[in-house]
This record gives sequence, C-alpha cells and structure tokens, in this order.
Amino acid sequence: MNKSINNSVCVLFKATRKFHRLQQTEFAAILGVTQGTISKIEAAVMAPDLSLWFNFLKSFDIQDPYCFTYVALELNEAAFLKLKTEGSPLVPTFDYKKDDCLFTVKKIRPLYDFLMLNHAKSFESFLKDNKISKELFYILNHPLTSEFVDTFFSFLNENKINAKSVSLLNLNFEHSLGREQHELASSGSSDIFSILNKSNESILVYEFDGTNGEYFINLNKKGQQLIHPLENSELIMNYNFLYPFHVLKSTKNIKGATPHIHEVKKDQRWKVTYAS
Repeated sequence: MNKSINNSVCVLFKATRKFHRLQQTEFAAILGVTQGTISKIEAAVMAPDLSLWFNFLKSFDIQDPYCFTYVALELNEAAFLKLKTEGSPLVPTFDYKKDDCLFTVKKIRPLYDFLMLNHAKSFESFLKDNKISKELFYILNHPLTSEFVDTFFSFLNENKINAKSVSLLNLNFEHSLGREQHELASSGSSDIFSILNKSNESILVYEFDGTNGEYFINLNKKGQQLIHPLENSELIMNYNFLYPFHVLKSTKNIKGATPHIHEVKKDQRWKVTYAS
C-alpha cells in the first residue's frame, strides 16, 4: 500500500475504532497486534499488511474489502442497533431514541468533502462546537437524525450555500453502491439508470437513449428555480452530471473514456458524452 492508501486506512481504522468505543489497546487486542501498530497505522506512518487488513474487515464486518480506495466504509446494519439506547459516540449530542433518521452519511458525504475543501477552518470549528467527530463522515451507512440534518444544513445556510437545493439533488456517494455493483455489471445501461433514478425526490433525472457513449440529464420543472443558486458551484453540478459516468466506468469497459458536458437547453437538459 502506498502513502495515499496509508492515509485512507488511517481514517478508516480510527472511524471504526471510535464508533465501537474502543481504545487503541482494545482495538489492537481484537486484531491480534500491538497498540503501537495501531498507533502507527492511525498516524499514517505505516499500512497494515494484507492479513491484518482482512482481519480488520472480518472482525468488524466491513462490507467492502476495497473501501480504502474511496476512503469510506459501510458497517453491518447490526452495528447500529445500540444507537437508540447508547447513542453514537461520533455524534454524542444527538438523540437516536426516536425514529426520525432521515437518511445516512452517504447522502451528505459529497457535501462534507466540498466543505472541507472550500470552508475547512469554519467547518471544523462548527463540527467542534457541535461535538461532531469528523470520523462520522467515513461511515457511509451511519444513520443521521433530523436534528443532525437541520444542524448540518444550518452551516450551509450561514455560508450562503443553498441547503434546500443541495438536499434535493441526487448526492448518493458514487462508491457506496456496494452490493449493487455486481448487479450493475451484468445489467443493461437502461437498468443502471433506473437504479440511479430510484429517488423520487431528485430534481435531476438521468436518461439513457440506447446510444453508446452518451446520456442526458433532465431538470424536473420543480427544480428550475432551485438550480440557479448551484450553477456557480462547479463541484456540485459536475458531481451530479458525472455520477452516471462514474457508475458506468466502474461497471463497464470504458476505462479510456473522458467525459464532456454539453448544455443542450439552458436550465433544462444537458448531454454528457464519454466516447474514448
């Protein structure tokens, strides 16, 4: 594993350990290594060898062995059963006793990346003030309460990022398809897009017309007013436009392709071509 992978494994180990309320010595004992080894891995000084990595996956029931490639992981659903009685150590000030979880971390992970890139200092201060651990954002299927969501989007509002528009966009984290990947690999392109469009709340709809090397993005009428505040955010817009391309790239043989976005009709329809 190279240096970038060291950094990836660092946060994944730390996120898993903190979620399970384990000290480094306890975490090390479960994995059959020394506390010093865990300390070095979490400091990104060293990477685990292959046997330790797979022991980590098995011991904590991590869903995807390649999760270090996208710096996030998903835990077995049973891991979250204690949230209602014990709360989450990654967000201790939020109450999980009520059934009010709107969605999971994967829905806002792209926003976390965006904020850390563009508003790091103020966002980290916001997380500290609200006792939210950064490690939370690396566990993609960690549920989020409505109170957490309101608090999170309050930061977007304060920084003049249109929270309502962003919340309606299809922001599923592209690598969190997890167990759907093998289904996509054997599906036709139209099936891929039916999966992408499974959220009725999305204001962007992807359309595949049977032509290889291109697809369209349509803007629902209800989204025409919402899209304007986001047009200046190239990261957010391009993420959503290129989401199908990345799905196709990971499941089809288009490794040499480069995507290009073309505006077909202003604020209503775009075309993405990705011919090699």
